[in-house]
Amino acid sequence: MSNPRKLMDFTDEDGFLTRRIRRYAWILAACWTLLIVISWVWNLRAEQKVFQKVALAEAHAVIERDALYRRWGSSHGGVYVPVTPQTPPNQNLSHIPERDISTPSGKQLTLMNPAYMTRQVNELAKEGSVFLARGHLTSLKPLRPDNAPDPWEAKALHAFEKGAPEVSEIITMNGKQFARLMVPFVTEKPCLKCHASQGYTVGSVRGGISVSVPIQPLMDASHGQIAGSLAFHGMIWLLGLGITGTGARQLCRSARAQKQVETELHQQALQLEEEIAERQKAQESLQESELHLRVVADYSSNWEYWRLPDDRFLYMSPSAVPLTGYCIHDFESDGELLWSIVHPDDRERFLHHIHEKDSQGNILPLEVRIICKNGDVRWISHVCQQVFTPEGIPWGWRASNQDISERKRIEHELFEQNKVLEEEVVERETAQENLEELNHSLEERINLAVADLRHKDQTLIQQGRLAAMGEMINNIAHQWRQPLNNIGLIVQNLQFSFDAGDITHDELKKEIDTAMDVIMHMSRTIDDFRNFFREDKLKSGFLVGRAVHNTLKFVSAALSNDDIQVVFEEDENVTANGYQNEYVQVLLNILSNSRAACIERSIAEPRIHIRVTSENGRAVVYIRDNCGGIPEDILPKIFDPYFTTRAPDKGTGIGLYMSKMIIEQNMAGSLTARNTGDGAEFRIEV
Repeated sequence: MSNPRKLMDFTDEDGFLTRRIRRYAWILAACWTLLIVISWVWNLRAEQKVFQKVALAEAHAVIERDALYRRWGSSHGGVYVPVTPQTPPNQNLSHIPERDISTPSGKQLTLMNPAYMTRQVNELAKEGSVFLARGHLTSLKPLRPDNAPDPWEAKALHAFEKGAPEVSEIITMNGKQFARLMVPFVTEKPCLKCHASQGYTVGSVRGGISVSVPIQPLMDASHGQIAGSLAFHGMIWLLGLGITGTGARQLCRSARAQKQVETELHQQALQLEEEIAERQKAQESLQESELHLRVVADYSSNWEYWRLPDDRFLYMSPSAVPLTGYCIHDFESDGELLWSIVHPDDRERFLHHIHEKDSQGNILPLEVRIICKNGDVRWISHVCQQVFTPEGIPWGWRASNQDISERKRIEHELFEQNKVLEEEVVERETAQENLEELNHSLEERINLAVADLRHKDQTLIQQGRLAAMGEMINNIAHQWRQPLNNIGLIVQNLQFSFDAGDITHDELKKEIDTAMDVIMHMSRTIDDFRNFFREDKLKSGFLVGRAVHNTLKFVSAALSNDDIQVVFEEDENVTANGYQNEYVQVLLNILSNSRAACIERSIAEPRIHIRVTSENGRAVVYIRDNCGGIPEDILPKIFDPYFTTRAPDKGTGIGLYMSKMIIEQNMAGSLTARNTGDGAEFRIEV
């Protein structure tokens, strides 16, 4: 007798296993159903895309047919048809002389232009059936109001003005789907008969022709195919469910029949489920990886392909088209095309490049030229690798080709530029050597020129001092003439008094003292002139008015002798910093020139006006005369060395030049000259 407890345990375990099998069966059935539904929906959407492509193809065909009708009508100048209420004479052709004619039997005919023909055909299509394609001629400047564009057509016409070749779209009108296509209508010469007045010319876009193709008839026609697809998926679904149900029942039956090995079967079932799940996951992962790899390859800018050992292509990326100009079908249909597009000069290397490998056994990259379909030559970087099956059997070649034409062009330009640069470097090195030689010789010439200039400057300075010394000697002569006359008179008076015997000791002493005063005055004059020629070693501050007074002492006798009046205005507090003796020499040179000008021009009342003032914190001296001024043509040259208008025995032309050097170079001031109303004016600023 069986143990009731064991029997109960067996029954419970058997019921649990049965329920578990059924639960898995339901899950599998649900997954299978979901997979079938997804497959059927995907097929349905694919069918709809086919409907749309077919509708657009039909629209293109309708437009091409209408274009042929219009071209035929235009080539014959239109067609004469009987006048009916539906076909009245076209008012837009009223300017044509023979728009309306009569047959010999008296039947009235009117000229129908291609646009009129197309419009009536499209109107018949609208009236005939909703399943026919509907055409419409329209323009942004229509002759007939009925030809005005609807919003979609107006949008397309504006797109044509921006250069769009055509406009297509799937839209819903009146609750039904239509494939709409519109192409521009280009003006031809026969069209100008009616549309020249609108400003159109041959080749201009004057409107468009649109076609609306209903998609519903295509969908209705495919109901059978959709139903067949649904039936096929239903059969597959029922078959899967049947297999699932049968398997579930078989498992339950096996569980009851082999209760002794229940635990082992349970473990095996679990392992089987895990393996199924892992394989399904691995398969899904593999499919997803394959999809990702294909997407990456399809959207790669490089030309990728997988060539089998028999030279067939297992895969080729779409980028082959823009790179080579050949489509993928060309390569698949012609096994020799891949080799023939390689440039003849590179073909031998390309055929044997797989034998050139690096130290690790990898095939070395190769750069070759290819000849595109349009004849262009491009450079590509070719990288390939041999592919093997999991069993180690060769499975073809995997290759990647990158367009490096631009890089090669840049390399060529860089090479050419490098050549030019090397030539320029050589030229510059040669020029540098020549420049160094020139600099060396130039330095020697400059040193010689500087030494020569220094010698000339010393000569000029010496000449200036000699000229000034001569001028000073002349001034000394004028200064001493009167004192010498006074001494001579004193000596004569002493002689006369002594001869007359009426001179006393006091009178003698008085005359001797007077003579000694005159002699001391002459001695002080010598000291003043000696101090003038003493060279100043250091700059020092001095009163400008006192310097002018000292200068006037030197020349006062000479000026008085020539009846030249001196007017002196001074600001006693004006000071300057520099070399006082050189400053006095400048004043002497200017006063000497003014005195000479007054004497040469015989001025009736010669006058020299001197004014000492301060401007912007600097000492300024104005020396102005009334001796006729300096001619304007020589005024810019008066400070040039050796420039003089006097005779050679009366001037050297270095006095004003030395004066300008003293003021501007030695004392950082300025010396200028200008003409006033009746004479010249010199301005000294320090």
